[in-house]
Amino acid sequence: MKRVVVTGAKGGTGRSIVRELRSADYDVLGVDLTPCGMWESGYRQVDLLDGAAVHDALVGAQAVVHFGSLPTDTWTSWEVAYRNLALGGYHVLQASANLGVQRVVLASSPEVYGPSDQLNYLPVDEKTPMRPPGIYGAVKQNLEALAANYVRWQQMSIAALRPQRIVYEGSYEWRFRKFTLNNAAAADALWAYVDARDVATACRLWIESERQGFETFNVAADDVCVATETRQLVREFFTHISDVRVELVNRRSLIDCSKIKQMLGWKPQYQWEAMAIESETEGFSKDPPSRAGGEE
Repeated sequence: MKRVVVTGAKGGTGRSIVRELRSADYDVLGVDLTPCGMWESGYRQVDLLDGAAVHDALVGAQAVVHFGSLPTDTWTSWEVAYRNLALGGYHVLQASANLGVQRVVLASSPEVYGPSDQLNYLPVDEKTPMRPPGIYGAVKQNLEALAANYVRWQQMSIAALRPQRIVYEGSYEWRFRKFTLNNAAAADALWAYVDARDVATACRLWIESERQGFETFNVAADDVCVATETRQLVREFFTHISDVRVELVNRRSLIDCSKIKQMLGWKPQYQWEAMAIESETEGFSKDPPSRAGGEE
């Protein structure tokens, strides 16, 4: 049984990743800052700023999924955010290299592309110029470059996922509903989103893939998160963009995910309308998880 270490295992996305991998019969060790319950197995409390602890946690792993860092730079100073993102990411990459871990998934971010009002064309693809607006996006961009170098130095295979606004399982009410209520609410994110379970599937598919080298992948649902057709949204909010490279049919997403679909066979399974019904019928929690957990 292949062993996979998941950092940020207690975070909103990390929980889905752990569940996805365990359901596929992987031996998963989850790590996070959140303390371990006495009844828990397959979990260890680890501070990713402690390089030795990260190294110990990765011993015996064949793959690593790194989602264990702050999801924003707005809760802390930029200095704290930089250390958490950059040093934590470095420790994961270096420990993976030292221990011969061959396959790694990194959580990157659409913030590497910068503000939507500075885009030159639509839809956004992996070749869209990177103009991060703050330290969070800048460090994500730097980690992607660092990962590409580790691939060159160590013959590892690393995927950097750029998931859009992530809807955690059970988070629709408190995290996402507000973005579906009017056209302006999610315009800054191009009305893009993705369910954490679809992010988890993307992680598993890279681990199982035989693709070599370093790749970046957009990860988003196929539609926009409002009822308005995409063509009308672009006319209303992005009149400065004349270079539209696809036909804007119905409510088509403005995030191009064709690369991950073609390379890994990934396909998003969850749409926001179904999430709303799921939230109402299954009584999911309306409270966010602790910020002590992992990224996104």
